Amino acid sequence: MPNPKNILIGGAVIIGLAAALPLVFPYDAFKSDLENTLSTINGGKTTIAKIEFSYQPAPVFTLRNVVIDSADAAQIAEVLIPVTSYNLLNFSKSIRDVTIRNATFSRRFALDLPNRIKSDSNKGVQIDRLKLEQASVKLESSTVGPVDGELHFNPDGSIGDLVIRADQGRAEIQVQPASAGEFKVQFNAKGWELPFTYPVKFDFLKLMGTANADGLQIPDIRGDIYGGIVTGSAQLSWGQEWVLTGQLFSKSINVEPLMTIFSPITRSTGRMNSDVTFKYQSPSYHQLFKEPQIQGRFIIQDGTLHNFDLITPLKSQSPTVLRRGGQTNFSSLAGGIAINSNSIKLSNLILESGKLRSRGNVVIQNGKISGSVASQLAAGAIIVSNNLSIAGLLSAPELRSEGANRPQSETINNTAPSKDEITE
Repeated sequence: MPNPKNILIGGAVIIGLAAALPLVFPYDAFKSDLENTLSTINGGKTTIAKIEFSYQPAPVFTLRNVVIDSADAAQIAEVLIPVTSYNLLNFSKSIRDVTIRNATFSRRFALDLPNRIKSDSNKGVQIDRLKLEQASVKLESSTVGPVDGELHFNPDGSIGDLVIRADQGRAEIQVQPASAGEFKVQFNAKGWELPFTYPVKFDFLKLMGTANADGLQIPDIRGDIYGGIVTGSAQLSWGQEWVLTGQLFSKSINVEPLMTIFSPITRSTGRMNSDVTFKYQSPSYHQLFKEPQIQGRFIIQDGTLHNFDLITPLKSQSPTVLRRGGQTNFSSLAGGIAINSNSIKLSNLILESGKLRSRGNVVIQNGKISGSVASQLAAGAIIVSNNLSIAGLLSAPELRSEGANRPQSETINNTAPSKDEITE
């Protein structure tokens, strides 16, 4: 009777050999056949430096240093093919969940992918889903990426779409092949903060457009932000330089949470409508948003200007200096705005609040504020006016007045002019 101990030892040895065999099998012997298969799928000559098998912890084949056409066209550090029940049952027909890791493509190669991977019933193996990890596209003077995404395929083997997700899934870009050399592009985001210096947050943002070798056209921009809506259009061109231009319209935005991001103390409340044009230009997309050129008009209704008291200086005919504090209610505050990398200019400002009317210009730069405001307050038959100069920090502005001007009413002279004096 066989010794149970020997049976267990023998079984363990067989299992160990079966598990170790894939690790030492000479897969490079099949490298040429696999290169030919991949060349058929992607439409370009494919070379593989090495084929490996590992448990990590699931069994997976790894193709290392894969080159398509040339290293300048497409170079992939790793291609991971998982050993799953689906891939085993559909061997030689279809594989899914392949991962491409640390890949760099030329712009021409990326744009030509829909033509390379297209319907062909004689191709043999088709890819069902393909994951991208740390993939980049080289342009003439810069590189886009790296990004993570997932490439989906149609039943006939052609490319369906590319989905790129970012910011823990809050932002998503979908790219679909359209006509020759063109792609439909859609960007969706929820609860998403702009990746700029100031974290402006959109409740919802959607951009739709088309892309080609020259750039991206975005005729439809829609967003929900701070209780209001934003619409507009934009154009992005790339080549020797990246240039982004466009126009945005906003309606009924709650301006206080927006302004608090930039200036938590000196700020305004109310609902804002605006229209602005913008332009960004840079040698690389990494630096694109560091040089803004923004111009537009705005109007804020039924709000309060915090840290700016325009009423108190009108009460004194003597020179006064008002430092920080106070507020001014208004029915409307309108003006022009110009933003660049160094400053924010507010021009032709008009504030109206009942019998108060103020006009002014303000410049904000390096955390400091400067400018001037001229105000008039109607009090019955008397109109009180003054001129304020503005200086100091944005968080603690200084309002300096030379004194309010209060012209005397004609009723102060109790001696009425005679008829002869009038006729003269």
